[in-house]
Amino acid sequence: MDLLRIHAKVARGVVGREIEIKSILTAMNAGKHILLEGPPGTSKSTLLRKISHEAEIPFYLVEGNIDLTPAKLVGHFNPSQVMEDSYKPEYFEKGPLTRAMEEGGIFYIEEFNRMPADVSNVLISPMEEREISIPRYGTVKAVSPFTVIAAQNPYDDVGTVRISRAFMDRICLIKMNYQNEAEEREIVRLRTGMDSSEIVDLSVKMVRKTREHPDIKLGASIRGAIDVVDLFVGMQKLDDQPDSHFLTTAFMAISNKVWLNEMASKTADEIIEEVYAGLRNQYPDLLRPQKNATAKSSLDNGVQEKESEEEQRVKKKIVT
Repeated sequence: MDLLRIHAKVARGVVGREIEIKSILTAMNAGKHILLEGPPGTSKSTLLRKISHEAEIPFYLVEGNIDLTPAKLVGHFNPSQVMEDSYKPEYFEKGPLTRAMEEGGIFYIEEFNRMPADVSNVLISPMEEREISIPRYGTVKAVSPFTVIAAQNPYDDVGTVRISRAFMDRICLIKMNYQNEAEEREIVRLRTGMDSSEIVDLSVKMVRKTREHPDIKLGASIRGAIDVVDLFVGMQKLDDQPDSHFLTTAFMAISNKVWLNEMASKTADEIIEEVYAGLRNQYPDLLRPQKNATAKSSLDNGVQEKESEEEQRVKKKIVT
C-alpha cells in the first residue's frame, strides 16, 4: 500500500478524523486487524468506504445479528448442483469473508457484538493464520492487504454478547468518539448543502446538548442535526413559522435518536423542548418570520395571477 498517497486522498475527502485515518492505514499496512469502538454516527463505515475507494481494494460489509451463521460468512455449495452432480469447487457460492480473503479486501462487520460466538470464532483462523479451510472446497489463503475490521457500540447492552478474549487478543482497538463542534458543523453543511450558518449551528448545538443532559444515557449523533436541517428547510417551504417548525422538526429528528437513562424524570420530547428553550434566544433573526419576504411572495403571486387572467382575455379575443 502506498500509505502517503492513500492518506492524502482520504484526508481530503473526510472532515477531520486525522488520527483515526493514520491508525487504520497503519494497522492495515502492518497486517493487523481492527476493532472500531464508538457510538452510532461517528463515521466508522463512511471512513472505511473512503479508504477502500482510495486504496482501490474491495469492501465487504456484514451486519452483525443473531441470525448470522458461519455459512453466511464463508459460503456454501449450491444444493441443486450438488444433488445433480457432486461437490465441485465451481459449485461453491462464496460468502463475503471468502471473497475478501481472495481479493485482498476489507471485511467489515457492523454491530460485531451482536454476532453469535460460533460465528465470530470463524474469524480466528483467517486473522491468525491468514487462511481458512473449507470442507470439499479447499484452503483459502488471504491476499494482502486483507483486513478484518469489526465495529461495536460500547454503550449498547441490549441483545449483545461478550466478545471472546481469543478475538480481542488478535485485534488492535481504535476508539472513535464524536467530533468537535466545528467539524460537526462542516459535516452538516456538506451533507445538507445549507448555506445558512445559523440553521446549521443551532441544529448541531441541539444534538450536542443531548449528549450532556443528565437524563440521557446516549445522546443523538450528527445524523440528528442533518435530519433537523433537511426537515426544517422543507417545512419552511410550506409556511413561514420558523420557531414552531424548528421545534417540530427537532422532535421528529432527535427524539428517537436519544437513549434515556432508566431513572429519567422526563420524556425525550420534554428534554428536546428544554434544550431548545435554552438555545432559541441566541438566534432571534433565524426564528423570526420573514414577513417582508412573505408579503413580497404574495404580491408576486397576485401579479402573476393578474397577468395570467389578462393573457386569457387576450387569447379569447384572438379566438373570437
